[in-house]
Amino acid sequence: MYMSTTGEAGNKKALAVLGLVLATLCWGGNSVAARLSIGEIQPFTLSFWRWAIVFCLLIPFTARQVSKEKDIIFKHKGKLVVLAITSISAFNTLLYLAAQSIPAVNVALIQVGLPFVCIVLSIPLLGVYPKKAQSAGLLVAAIGLLAIFSKGDFNVLLALDFGRGDMIMLLAVVIWALYTVLLKRFAIPLSGHVLLTVCVGVGVVFIAPFYVWEFLTQGGFEINAATVFLLAYVTVFASVVAYLSWNYGVGILGANQASMFNFLIPVFSALIAIPVLGEGLQNYHLLGGGFIFAGLWLFNKR
Repeated sequence: MYMSTTGEAGNKKALAVLGLVLATLCWGGNSVAARLSIGEIQPFTLSFWRWAIVFCLLIPFTARQVSKEKDIIFKHKGKLVVLAITSISAFNTLLYLAAQSIPAVNVALIQVGLPFVCIVLSIPLLGVYPKKAQSAGLLVAAIGLLAIFSKGDFNVLLALDFGRGDMIMLLAVVIWALYTVLLKRFAIPLSGHVLLTVCVGVGVVFIAPFYVWEFLTQGGFEINAATVFLLAYVTVFASVVAYLSWNYGVGILGANQASMFNFLIPVFSALIAIPVLGEGLQNYHLLGGGFIFAGLWLFNKR
């Protein structure tokens, strides 16, 4: 019985890790999509239609279960609104806004702060403190990311000029860290697909006024191969697949461990950008990636 329980726990942890890796892979592609959307779709428009389409895709499959769990939904409606605003309405919209005005290196470097912010927020909200090995893992992974985005020349970091776009991305990071921690703190007893459906539905409502304003002031977008591809990717992979995988991983491993996987987002973003944007793989990518995976190993080491 003990061995069976231990094996089951190990399998759950392995699936949680796989889910978090899959989510960060999808979000790495979302960062590339954000860069490709410049000149094609405005940020509020992309965010609104992304989640509106996701809701339409989800609701036929989840409506019955949503109805069954409606009592839980209404009991935790305030918490669900907070989760919807932080995860659906705010984070992705701010990321799309930031990508309009700052280079990818700035976006990636600011995202390095995600695990640190998660750990800081976990202390008062969850009462969770990092262990020595976890702190070491954070440091090693951070060095890896800095190596990648400084192209091996750390003097580049000293020349960064943080402006409005950088501040928008920093705000996005804080909001996503808050969502990750609150997801664990609230521990709302909803099935993953119901939680996602509710958050998407509520999140779209809060994006809608900004989309209407953007449409009235800047117009719509042209439906062509590029915009159809962008919307297809951000709805299916960067939304449904990524969020279900992420929520499952956070539920099993907790906010602190899950936050470490955010280090993989810019790594996957770079790997996807090689074939999509024609960027080459350099030695510093391999060096930095090695540090990042070593940091993940240290952080999750018992």
